[in-house]
Amino acid sequence: MVGLLLLCPGVTALVYGLSRVEGSAGFTGATVLAPLLGGLVPVGGFTVRSLTRPGGSLVDLRLLRHRAVASSAALLFLGGIALYGPMMPLPLYFQQVRGEDALGAGLLLVPQGAGALLARGLAGRYMDRVGPRRVAVAAFALVAVATVPFTFVTAGTGGTPLMAALFVRGIALGAAMIAPMGAAYVGLRHREIPHAGVVTRVAQQIGGSVGIAVLAVVLQHASIGARGPGALADAFDRAFWWSVALTALTALTVPLCLLLPGRPRPPSPTGPARTGEVAGPRRPTV
Repeated sequence: MVGLLLLCPGVTALVYGLSRVEGSAGFTGATVLAPLLGGLVPVGGFTVRSLTRPGGSLVDLRLLRHRAVASSAALLFLGGIALYGPMMPLPLYFQQVRGEDALGAGLLLVPQGAGALLARGLAGRYMDRVGPRRVAVAAFALVAVATVPFTFVTAGTGGTPLMAALFVRGIALGAAMIAPMGAAYVGLRHREIPHAGVVTRVAQQIGGSVGIAVLAVVLQHASIGARGPGALADAFDRAFWWSVALTALTALTVPLCLLLPGRPRPPSPTGPARTGEVAGPRRPTV
């Protein structure tokens, strides 16, 4: 109960503070700093409590001592930035520059969702063949490449090239998320799997909030004084370049990807995995 009262309000306050990043004050505004600091205190208390209690914690943060869980959580945090960050300027570009309504902008984003859906089967198949490590490296690099076309958008850019780029970006994003999500559970006992799931999902959600907050500040400052579709398109170009930079930063964290489990080992002739553990490589250690 104590852990629940610390973690839930703390994470909520952090996400709320990041969502309030707006105006010229940016991250230094009182409406941002107050909930951020108010969220860090209970989250810090929960962290200390979880690390010092051998059992009974709401979320066992000691799992971060295992290499696969720690690297997966870090990659999902960065992946959240790459995934959710550009989802803020993309529909705004279609609406404010291209003149689409909300429904039209949503329909233009469908290819990205279709690509992410297609990636579910493709990423799982290749993870079985080459392991999550190589899939993550290739996927994060492809996300950055597929975001580059949006840095050259104008008021008259055709919709077909952008939708094709969104489809490729969706495939890359889907694979970039699936690879660390699957790798986080390798070598864990059954009772540890729910805890690892919470850790990775919270990391992804906070990363998404950070990405949206950063691009919101960039777009707002870039669009100051912009009048007309052409000037607004230039402002969105700058925001998309920041998106590429954030995604490239994710792709350049190759050491994190290399900490993920490699190619799956063939089944051992001595028999199945021990009872209570997930079949797969031995539990990685730091």
